[in-house]
Amino acid sequence: MSRKRPRPFFPATCHPVFSRRQFLAGAGAVLAAGRLGRGTALAAQAADDGAAIIRRHAGAPDDPWAVAHGLRGMGRDFTINGGRRAVDYLLEDVLVTLPANGQGALGFASEAEIHPNAFLKTLLEAGVPLDHTFTHEGRRRTLRDVVDGARALLRPTLVSSVPNALPWSIIALTRTTPPVRSQWTNAWGEPVALDVIVERALRLLEQASAPVAEAMREGRPEMGQAPVHGFTCGGTHMLYALLAAVQAGYVGKDRRERVQQQADVMVWRLSADLDLIDRFYKARAGVAASASVEWYALNAKLKLLGHGVECLAFASVHDVVAFTPAQREQRQAAVTKVRRMLRDLEARDLGEIKALDREVYRQVIGDTCHARHGLTLT
Repeated sequence: MSRKRPRPFFPATCHPVFSRRQFLAGAGAVLAAGRLGRGTALAAQAADDGAAIIRRHAGAPDDPWAVAHGLRGMGRDFTINGGRRAVDYLLEDVLVTLPANGQGALGFASEAEIHPNAFLKTLLEAGVPLDHTFTHEGRRRTLRDVVDGARALLRPTLVSSVPNALPWSIIALTRTTPPVRSQWTNAWGEPVALDVIVERALRLLEQASAPVAEAMREGRPEMGQAPVHGFTCGGTHMLYALLAAVQAGYVGKDRRERVQQQADVMVWRLSADLDLIDRFYKARAGVAASASVEWYALNAKLKLLGHGVECLAFASVHDVVAFTPAQREQRQAAVTKVRRMLRDLEARDLGEIKALDREVYRQVIGDTCHARHGLTLT
């Protein structure tokens, strides 16, 4: 008799949820559990940056989300299966004209990217210039036109209180909009104040992270999941967005100091959350197939460490916040753990997790891409 699938530690992820059907159950799941560690002996021969995983699994042209993450992990020269550049594929095949108050604006459908401007910020951070030209619906367009579409489509009244709708727009728009020109009117004639949106995002993160910050100050383990664990990828995207905003000059009155506090919490979570994840899945090991539990736990840790390393590497490279010697040691320990996890994953057959749970398989791929991007920054 098969046992039910475990609940993910991070319920909100940055990918579209396709079918949740498990392709193997019962005896098949138990068999997968027996094979799960089989690649460990080969791990020493595998690379430790995730590049091989990304090349093998992120280039399918029927999965724009995976391709965008491949671009995140490998840079703007990343190619999809068949040799076409991912940048060209996303802009020429995936980009659409979205309705905007009776008009049209260039953007990506939510079914493809899930979070507004996730693909746009990925293109920008990969170094695609604003004057990059491409053909869309028979017209020559530039990436600047896509940025203009993002500005036209942004509706603060609809997204400012939704933490899982904010980070990617903040990254894309603070990167392309100087603070002195941070106000405009969208396609609905509504005023947009980007600095106000950044401030709102920081307050949401502060409120959601309060229980974790309290545990950190008191020097005790986390008692359970906090609201921030319900943010996309555990709030790491929100922190990255705020770091990017400060780096772009959106510093507010005391924002740099408050973002520093959130970065401090993230450093602490690199170890504290791992303990919480272990306790979370230990409590569920008897009610779900053991292969599922192991893969879910592994992915939760990769998600936390990969995204966390990425955030803190960005902060360090751009001098957004400062780290103490002890914090630098914690960061380096996390980098070592990420590399060990990626080396182990590269020695395994990921077809096993794809058969067991396709959703977790896709998370592993996306999280590997974020981890590799963080490693390229360190």
